[in-house]
Amino acid sequence: MQLLPLERVLASIYHKEPDRVPVVHFLLGGARRLTGASYEDFSRKPDVAAEALIAATEMIGGDALYNVIDLSVEAADFGQEMVYPPNSTAHPNYQNPRIGTPDDYERLERVDPLKSPRMGMTIELGRILAVKAGIRYPVLGFCFGPLGVLAMMRGAERLFVDCLRCPEKVKTALEVVTEVLVDYVRCQCDTGVDGVMIDTLFASQSVLSRNLWEEMEGPYAGRVADEIRRWGALVALHNCGQRPYFDLQIKYIDPAMISFAYLPDDCSSMQELKEKYGHMTALVGFVPTQAIYREPPAKIMDIARQQIMTLAPGGGYILAPGCEYPPNLDLTGALALVRAAAVYGRYPIK
Repeated sequence: MQLLPLERVLASIYHKEPDRVPVVHFLLGGARRLTGASYEDFSRKPDVAAEALIAATEMIGGDALYNVIDLSVEAADFGQEMVYPPNSTAHPNYQNPRIGTPDDYERLERVDPLKSPRMGMTIELGRILAVKAGIRYPVLGFCFGPLGVLAMMRGAERLFVDCLRCPEKVKTALEVVTEVLVDYVRCQCDTGVDGVMIDTLFASQSVLSRNLWEEMEGPYAGRVADEIRRWGALVALHNCGQRPYFDLQIKYIDPAMISFAYLPDDCSSMQELKEKYGHMTALVGFVPTQAIYREPPAKIMDIARQQIMTLAPGGGYILAPGCEYPPNLDLTGALALVRAAAVYGRYPIK
């Protein structure tokens, strides 16, 4: 029997075998191309973003909706000056950081997500998606992790230096940011989304050491996750850093699913990943973005086939790119993932 996308995804998250492997595209800004919306309208108008995300999911085929816009949403509402390119993702004005010196960490003030332009827009986007498509599709909210929000206001390299040289000042700002993020995910849960995804990019070998992430973000991200669970919603993670720390993220955040781009630091193969973590959390990924850029659809399907064969048996697997689908790339790669799930992802996996 063919399941609804909502049923298919939930079965996979709870380690059951549905009719086939679910597919998530992480289209984000790429979805706007199907409705002709400008990138700035997609970034700032919830009705425009909702129309694009629903249209893309229905036209291409996909099993979940996210209210992700970009990684600067929270920082913008803390006062970070933004740039809205006509054909690319919105980003901070890197020449004018909100946190210009270490002393500015202690000057950061709490904001109300509901009264803030970009977080308020994202909350409303989640509400629209839940009302218009939430019966058929799972809808997941999104927030950047506390350390990630600070990086958008300080610059990642300077933030990492500050974590070593003046950690107490950074922690003062982390307290403020975490309080706002707790409010933010609460507001998202109140719209009827099924869960919220936290981006914990810095919990990986390519960014921070294990000890430093555990000190500077683990407990703060855990408080955000606890608030999501308190509202009865699913906690999800996204981490596209190289060699992510699955064990630490599970320790502090205990997610129902982890979206990832690279094998964890303590796994040398997909088989080891499945054996070590496949029973602890649902695995979401991890077709390389580079392959979607460079490879023909047949090769993308073959990469997906290999991952399905290893990670999908027994459930607990969702096929997806390792990170955001390139926003200005044609959509044949997304169609290749849908086709791969249809051809190779039917349960029982053979």
